[in-house]
Amino acid sequence: MSNDSTEDDDEYYLASSTILTSRFGYASAKLIHSVEKNLYVVLAVIISIATISILNTLGILNYLHSSNVDYFVDLVLSVVLIVVVAPLVFLIVKSRTVLDSWKDMFEKNTITTSMNIAMNDRTELEVLKALAFSLREISVPLQAYFESKKSDLTEFFCGNTNADLKFNIILDANNVLNDGSTIAINLKRILQDFGPVIVRIIDGAIDNNTVESFVNSLSTYSSRTKTEIGLGLIIGEEILRGAQEIANKTSYLKKRKVNNLLLLAKPSIPNIKQ
Repeated sequence: MSNDSTEDDDEYYLASSTILTSRFGYASAKLIHSVEKNLYVVLAVIISIATISILNTLGILNYLHSSNVDYFVDLVLSVVLIVVVAPLVFLIVKSRTVLDSWKDMFEKNTITTSMNIAMNDRTELEVLKALAFSLREISVPLQAYFESKKSDLTEFFCGNTNADLKFNIILDANNVLNDGSTIAINLKRILQDFGPVIVRIIDGAIDNNTVESFVNSLSTYSSRTKTEIGLGLIIGEEILRGAQEIANKTSYLKKRKVNNLLLLAKPSIPNIKQ
């Protein structure tokens, strides 16, 4: 997942339209068309300057006795070129931001969809296995670690530890069993680079208060461990609109040292009595 999004991304995530793919597609197409129009102007100015330079080099302009005119035209074309190129650079940077946000949205959707498929229920063990299946950055070393261990992986479950932060899973380099194996070393290294993956599992809907409380807890954990959070994940039965808007505010998360935040709806499967 990309960590390069800026505050400008928030306007797209907080749009009233629920069809984010269409909105990103429209924004991207609009920016690309704007860049295209400016490029035509730049190309015309460059061709004009090149033509004048060639005529001047060949001495043709000398026959017209237009040295002053030549200088004036060069000056005007140069100013026009600067005026056109300046907004063009801005458009290119903005286009990159929108496309990065689009890519990030698809990647988040892929992770949540994969986890929904991989999870049978909202238990810690199911979530941990689903992360190994879905999170590309740590998938391979995490799966290798699971397969190499005979333990129940409770080193990543919080239990009564960090009770004030109300986490269920802390997938942190410090929690990896230090048995000296290459597999454990690789996982520790990957988690150090990516940052801790922290999960809270709740019953009921994920609302604004749930997200804000979780982000505050992540910020506290980040301050205690002196590391940025790679991924925060809240899993509940449904996601309310306001909660999703908060979770998508990149600037809000960055200030609290959280690189990515995902919300996942996994409804409980009702017991069917025979």
